[in-house]
Amino acid sequence: MKKIMIISSTKTGHGHQSIAVSLTEQLNQFNNIQVDVINGFSLFGRLAVKASGIYGIITRYGEQLWKLNYETAANKSEPLVQMMAKLIHDRFMQRIKNNTPNLIISVHPMFNACITSIMIEHDIKIPFITLLADLVDIHPMWVDTNADYILCPTEESLNACIALGASHSKLLRFGFPVRQRFIDAAKQIDRQPYSSEKPLECLIMSGGEGSGNLKLTAELLLNNLDCKVTIICGWNMRMKTALEKQLARYDNRVNILGFCKNVQDYMIKADLAILRGSPNSIMEAVICNTPLIITEALPGQEASNPEYMEKERLGVKCENINQIHKLIQSLLENNSAGLNNIAMEQKVYRDFSVAYKIAQFLVEHALDVPPFIQKTEYKFPLFMQAVELYRKMETEIKSRLN
Repeated sequence: MKKIMIISSTKTGHGHQSIAVSLTEQLNQFNNIQVDVINGFSLFGRLAVKASGIYGIITRYGEQLWKLNYETAANKSEPLVQMMAKLIHDRFMQRIKNNTPNLIISVHPMFNACITSIMIEHDIKIPFITLLADLVDIHPMWVDTNADYILCPTEESLNACIALGASHSKLLRFGFPVRQRFIDAAKQIDRQPYSSEKPLECLIMSGGEGSGNLKLTAELLLNNLDCKVTIICGWNMRMKTALEKQLARYDNRVNILGFCKNVQDYMIKADLAILRGSPNSIMEAVICNTPLIITEALPGQEASNPEYMEKERLGVKCENINQIHKLIQSLLENNSAGLNNIAMEQKVYRDFSVAYKIAQFLVEHALDVPPFIQKTEYKFPLFMQAVELYRKMETEIKSRLN
């Protein structure tokens, strides 16, 4: 029995969790493989797990605050890594002592360097692999030179890792893994060219946290196009309730939903999806062969995603939300040539086997026999050491600012 540990996150958006699910689904197809998915924040303790939930609030209401946090963490200073390693040390060691994995794969950048530093400290020879969850803009914390491999979804992300100091020999491009239910749904249909003889079915999504100008977008579409609109608000039930009242006058032309477990069905049904630049959502749309418009992107890791989609001709970006209806009208010109060309390019680009290929790679590189982990008792917490390292990090950052 080979054990594979996946280090992910459950509350910092849903992208990391979706990738962990896509890998688990494929790994479960192999014989004698046991998968252990852990929330990396649990290694810091319960308070950190709760604190990680603030991600949704920040990204929904404070994009500039998120940008500041993203750029600050990009320093990736040694004191920061050491401090985090001290804080997770005992829980991580206890975890692998109790259930020693044959391989560890991280799908979240925050935990890479601190985990490998602990493994080096204890001479633990478990293969450690990083799987990037971003398409173009790669945060420095993703690139840990001590990782055995870094798996990249695009050529752009691979080149970004090289620019951040990664060895080319450790970089492999696989594509972006998508959950099986999107693949299964996509295989059931062969999307036909859109014809203006029927109303345009538009899907508007705001991510799992529910954000964006959904009301304005829906009104512009409903007032200017022959269309029907489905809006998925995610977990943001306040927004769902407000939209139900604000858009009630459109009657059966609009359908407003909360969090959905069958998003793939709505993507398959839609002629056009309007999304923000979340890599998971846009790649799920590509798998479902749904032409898309990207209206916004989170500063930092999503900033270049709209341009990437345009470059690959997989979708278009909307620079001005007030003009989105005109952008759609341009896609519908000449018998919907623009819309149908996007669909054709998506068919060429998409790859149903990415998640399986990654799972196969992990199984092949998992040790046949896990290493012996010394049965040492660890005494948590090491707060005084962590506090001292925090002070060093604070001093380093201040000196850089000065």
